[in-house]
Amino acid sequence: MFSGDYHTHTVYSHGKGSIEDNVVAAVKKGLKAIAVTDHGISGYPGSLNPEDFDSFMSDIERSRRLHPEIKVLAGVECNLLGESGEVDLPKEFADRLDLVLCGFHFARLPRNWKDFFGFWVPNVTGKKSTAARIAGNTDAYLRAMENNRISVISHPMRSCRVDLRTIGEAAARLGVYIELNGKSMCLTEDDLKVLYETGCEFICSSDAHEPERVGDFSAAGVYVSAGLDLSHIVNWNREPEFR
Repeated sequence: MFSGDYHTHTVYSHGKGSIEDNVVAAVKKGLKAIAVTDHGISGYPGSLNPEDFDSFMSDIERSRRLHPEIKVLAGVECNLLGESGEVDLPKEFADRLDLVLCGFHFARLPRNWKDFFGFWVPNVTGKKSTAARIAGNTDAYLRAMENNRISVISHPMRSCRVDLRTIGEAAARLGVYIELNGKSMCLTEDDLKVLYETGCEFICSSDAHEPERVGDFSAAGVYVSAGLDLSHIVNWNREPEFR
């Protein structure tokens, strides 16, 4: 009943398969769409290299030609780097993409010492649940959404806790989707109820790093258990419109 999987990775970052492998897997699962969303364009280990971007886009176009039966989208999962809302996605690349995901990843270090000690270290060492840390993290996501083209907040609450009501209200206002992530589902039923009350919409994706996991929508199970209306998941029986 899901129209497409809008969060998958390939060998262009730290996935195991090619773009073509992911597209073929999606076709076999009967999906109508798939997005390839490799990690932020920075050249950082495990991320898409800027000099490989044209090749990435060429492979997307090739899969579109070979598989007209499925919609193939080009995207990036950029990294939130600090409380300023900085992300590792230069505008010249963002303008060529169909969607942009944004999340915090402990494997991606900030660009400066202030963000390293003031943002990255507290979030990866367990000092992430204090009121001040949650407020700082929330501000970081708000600034990222306000100042960048962000389509989806990926795996919220993983290693970077936030005020979900504030994030949900901003996401609803800006047209940003909140992800139900098949690899790192960190939202509880209570978390989902808080977000649902804000009027934001959700998107369920696999975060597949191997082609075999494309089309894993198991994260929707928590949403269903919470008793929430499936029509608020934008890829449930319809096609999302990405900011």
